[in-house]
Amino acid sequence: MKKFIWGFILLWSFGILLAKENKFPKSVSKALDKAVKGELARDDLKVNFVKDLYYPAQGGAIYFVQFMKAEIPAIEEGKPAHIFLRLYDKKGKKVEDLYAPIDSVSEVYTLPISFLPGKYKVAVLLATNDFKQYSVKVREIDGENLLDFRKLSTTPIVFLKGMEKLPEPITEFRVYHGEFPLGLYMVKPYLEEKLRVGDTPAVFFFILGAQAQKPANTYNIVITYLIKKDGQEVTKFPKQQLTYSVVYQPIPLKSHGLPLEPGNYELHIKIQDMNAREGIEKVVPFEIIQ
Repeated sequence: MKKFIWGFILLWSFGILLAKENKFPKSVSKALDKAVKGELARDDLKVNFVKDLYYPAQGGAIYFVQFMKAEIPAIEEGKPAHIFLRLYDKKGKKVEDLYAPIDSVSEVYTLPISFLPGKYKVAVLLATNDFKQYSVKVREIDGENLLDFRKLSTTPIVFLKGMEKLPEPITEFRVYHGEFPLGLYMVKPYLEEKLRVGDTPAVFFFILGAQAQKPANTYNIVITYLIKKDGQEVTKFPKQQLTYSVVYQPIPLKSHGLPLEPGNYELHIKIQDMNAREGIEKVVPFEIIQ
């Protein structure tokens, strides 16, 4: 567990997505600016944003992970599809341009970006290699209210399939296929809360607003997990005591040693900050399928 935590702590020690100077083609730049103003709508590739995750990062920034689906035609080797992303502030001024090639077709595409707290518009242009087909999508992000450190809270709670250790942190913009880098690990989440019989997913999230005890600057957090079905307790796990604020906890989908049957369940997570003497409870609905 601790080796995972140190990998995530490095998220604060290294810069995230250090953008290189990108010079977009004039036609792309014009299309993005027009789309933000509501003057252009085109969606040949059926782009749809389906999930967001977000985490605290270095210097008070927010690491924002977007999951997107799109109908991209088959990609020939050496002829990647294109993604251009432009971040605008609330006044409509350009903040950053990011570009990445897409080398293979996937069920889902992951776009991690980072920004300081604030309100933004993100304009994305996704195009085939020859630009004969493209989509332009604009979305708003309220980056002022995503992370609240004034009270005990959490980042989105997500089930993970697993993680893969990286040789070093990735600091440039890339497009991923459902996974995303975080510190020294490649994180592989379930896109939906649908798990299979016999799975042992891990729940992953950051605890925000907990009180650190001086002079050691450590936390004293107690977490309990239990699974309910139709309001009745099915499985309860031993208490977990943490001195840090990142949670990575495997959850065996079993009751009395036997795999849980297909159906709808709830994972109840009770978080108690022993230093501040306050607590919260989070409920994560999920489904087990064959």
